[in-house]
Amino acid sequence: MIHLFGDSHASDNAGWKDCSNIISHYKNSTLCYSIGRDGLKRLDIRNYNIENKDILIFCYGEIDCRCHVKKHVNKNISYQKIIDNIINKYFSIIKLNIEISKLDVTVCVYNVPPPVHGFKVEHSFGFIGTDNERKQYHLYFNNKLKEKCEEYGYIFFDIYDKYCDD
Repeated sequence: MIHLFGDSHASDNAGWKDCSNIISHYKNSTLCYSIGRDGLKRLDIRNYNIENKDILIFCYGEIDCRCHVKKHVNKNISYQKIIDNIINKYFSIIKLNIEISKLDVTVCVYNVPPPVHGFKVEHSFGFIGTDNERKQYHLYFNNKLKEKCEEYGYIFFDIYDKYCDD
């Protein structure tokens, strides 16, 4: 079985509802930052019916890049440092989850999807930062996800270039 943990990109509305082997564990408006901050209070895989040999896909970070990274950038802290901190804590919680579950599972981390053009969206999503700034956040975030996946031996599920434009 495949267990998908994430924000709206992991919800049944994202197209997973009709996949009989995928179980969505959608957490509305959950940030990658929140997982690192709150730890097992926010994400504890022992609360789900996960079994040996299942596949876990973690899909967080889009909201962080779209709405939150820019708020914390200042002359003393770069977006890279902010993202590094978020991802380091995020991966430590994923690792902790795997260790305490004592299950033999495959861990995948899904890329942060490409940012949308703020001026083209009719939805009430919040955007903080210019389109170009948010693109840089997304690209850097994905690069760090990939690096951490390599470090931890997880699979980086990267289809970013399959659905982005210039």
